Amino acid sequence: MAMTNRRATEVVVPIEDEGDLLTIMPLGAGREVGRSCIVLQYKGKTVMLDCGLHAGHSGQKSLPYFDNIDPSTVDVLLVSHFHIDHAAAVPYYLEKTTFKGRTFMTRPTKGVFRWLANDYIRVTNTSNSESTALYTEADLISAHAKIEEIDVHQLTEVNGIKFTAFHAGHVLGAAMFLIEIAGVKVLYTGDYSREEDRHLVAAENPGVPVNVLITESTYGLQSHQPRIDREKAFMKQVRDIIRRRGSCLMPVTALGRTQELLLILEEHWGRFTAELEGVPIFFISSLGKRGMDLYKEYIMHMNQRIQRQYNRNGTNPFNFKYIKTRTNLSEVPDSGPCVVLASPGMLQNGVSRQLLERWAPRPENGLIITGYSVEGTLARSIVNGPDSIQALAGGNIPRRMSVSNISFSAHVDYAQNSAFIDEIHAPYVVLVHGEENTMRSLRANIIDKYKNSDYDIQVHAPRNTENVRLYFRGEKMARVIGSLASRVPREGDWTAGILVEKDFNYTLVDASDLQEFTSIAPVVVEQQLLVPYASSLGLLRHHLEQMFGTLQLTIEKTSSGETHVLRVYDSIDVAHSSWKKHVEIEWQGGAMDDMVADSVVAVVLNIESSPASVKMTQGACGHSHSGEKHGECSIKEEDEDEDRDEEEVRATAECKGAHVLPASAGAGDTMASDALATRAGGSAEVATKLAAFLRQQFGEAELSKDRKSLVVHLGDASATINTRSLDVETESPVLRLRIDRILSRVSRTLRPLDHRSEALPELDPELPAQVEELDIDEDVKMKADDGDDDDDRIDVDSDDLMSDEEPLEIPAAAQTAADAKLAQDASSRSQAEASDNEMDEDTEQPAAVKEERAA
Repeated sequence: MAMTNRRATEVVVPIEDEGDLLTIMPLGAGREVGRSCIVLQYKGKTVMLDCGLHAGHSGQKSLPYFDNIDPSTVDVLLVSHFHIDHAAAVPYYLEKTTFKGRTFMTRPTKGVFRWLANDYIRVTNTSNSESTALYTEADLISAHAKIEEIDVHQLTEVNGIKFTAFHAGHVLGAAMFLIEIAGVKVLYTGDYSREEDRHLVAAENPGVPVNVLITESTYGLQSHQPRIDREKAFMKQVRDIIRRRGSCLMPVTALGRTQELLLILEEHWGRFTAELEGVPIFFISSLGKRGMDLYKEYIMHMNQRIQRQYNRNGTNPFNFKYIKTRTNLSEVPDSGPCVVLASPGMLQNGVSRQLLERWAPRPENGLIITGYSVEGTLARSIVNGPDSIQALAGGNIPRRMSVSNISFSAHVDYAQNSAFIDEIHAPYVVLVHGEENTMRSLRANIIDKYKNSDYDIQVHAPRNTENVRLYFRGEKMARVIGSLASRVPREGDWTAGILVEKDFNYTLVDASDLQEFTSIAPVVVEQQLLVPYASSLGLLRHHLEQMFGTLQLTIEKTSSGETHVLRVYDSIDVAHSSWKKHVEIEWQGGAMDDMVADSVVAVVLNIESSPASVKMTQGACGHSHSGEKHGECSIKEEDEDEDRDEEEVRATAECKGAHVLPASAGAGDTMASDALATRAGGSAEVATKLAAFLRQQFGEAELSKDRKSLVVHLGDASATINTRSLDVETESPVLRLRIDRILSRVSRTLRPLDHRSEALPELDPELPAQVEELDIDEDVKMKADDGDDDDDRIDVDSDDLMSDEEPLEIPAAAQTAADAKLAQDASSRSQAEASDNEMDEDTEQPAAVKEERAA
């Protein structure tokens, strides 16, 4: 039976966090050479590598595909070197887009870049009938001022993005960048050369583990001649053209590899002076002398050979003896032996194109292509030896001059590139800056080379705007420093502190160490809220105490009057002023205090709509009178002065049978002259609520059919309460005292919302009763005061006065905050209660109170 080979199913690792995806997208140089622009995105950070133009296009078509990314999201732009295809679009990106990030170049790159870009503007404006320049000289000046300089081997950090420049060879100041984001390291080579030449160092290995290598693939599988053989072949072709009395043209870039060729020609002319004497060498460039001066300034950025030569005899290698640097063609002969190096290198326009059209028809002349030629340019097509070339002015020009190609391009060949990939040993390799066929061949070769080795490598060759998505599942580790690190944790131990995250690094510190070990200083925020409130202080205090327990009350006197401040949980101040239509809530910002403050606000906002806030209608006295002042009922204000005689402090009844409670009426209170019965009752509804309240205290409360009286029982004792006058009739002084206390709470609860009296004093269980009963003799009263009133301390919720149809509504936010705050003191409170119980048991109690407890 035939066997069928099945491809193994690819295991797909689920991505838990999109932030763990590193994306690499070429906006240029993706399966092409030119307009290099690579974008990295990881952990919310965006880095752009290079920003160049395509030599084979003009205008907007030469730009990278900027539409595929929002320029405002780019944090950092790193430019590897000054060549047009890597840097010429920088002024456009900085001045014509929404890019607001930071731009970095090495010191020599920034110095040379301005002049090359300025030359691009000049050539573009003069070589076309309609200008296709993407930016002006003013744009260039503005952009150049924004570029920041960095040195080789200098670690720089921007918003959590770390990067370091390393020598890349290639041209003066060229750098490869090692970028690190959240522990993931990416090495971008740019254009690089692993061979040291006459003035540049070779590209270096950063010497650190790298996760992703982005490398050029310009020459693919091609290999260069050895440098010595290449120089011999080059000089042989130059001398052959001179021997036949011809002119030798070399199209070059203004700065870069041109300086290497000039050093070779200068050295050769010095060695063969007799033979070559009288044959001029011209370097024609719009930069002219300025460009050469730049190279003289950056001697210390070149290799040891140049530096030794400069330090030994004080002469600058770029002060040439046989080479004439010019800015135009005025001195160049129309015929006769000479050597001319002219820009641009792709022959698309400029001086090199003019000389080509002048010399192409003469067979004694020669053209030597010394660098890499971009596809779509005349420099690439003329190598194939066409019979004619197209003139810039129109028509065809016959080509009879010789054409040769000897590459002095400072790009790595296959041997150098392959060896560098093996040295870096990155698990992911991304190829850029190579033509499609070249790049695909190199990718296949690398995969085949390592398929049977221990080197587990993935090689990508993306097209422009194509994303490479790499998943890095990193572990988050936090350092514990300060007082938290004073003890070595054991298995199962846990610790708590403040986790500080900066640039993807995590630190756990105690709050007290925050300022010492981090750059964070704690700040206390004073919070204040004004909450609308137009009711009385008593009602405010009642509702807050129902939720938060006993409150501390302080009084602040001002010229406008008194302000009462209620303190909640020793952290939240609630200020009530009778002349204001709001309360002021103040506290210090914090997780717990903010939550408590929210609950206080919720309580205040719900006071007037709460069923517990029973609004009583003011009206005429509704109960019957006996005695001299029949038909009238009023209560005089209590005197608030604590130093006065007890008889002066107590309220006095002006109508017989009125029950006096210890509430003092505030100034201007229209209720002060009304009888207590009118203020607290006088309706069947109140009688029903009073009965419900007393049932919670005594278990049974018998309401008469006419709802004018209530009967309650405590053991063998009983009492009758008039629901209108609130008179209490009982033979038990203990029961009378207890009912008086309960009626005091009834009065506070039934006070109307618009009542602005002062807060009712709380009954202290350890103090004598603050109620005056007119027909209780002093002996019985004192005996009751000495008794244990532990039973009298009964927590009463406002729903004790409510019927089943009107439950007490407590805001959920307030309840949650109150529960959270109270939970912190649960342990200490339970201990305090236990202590109180022990004290009660040890205290000698009056016989009447003991009888009540027994009942």
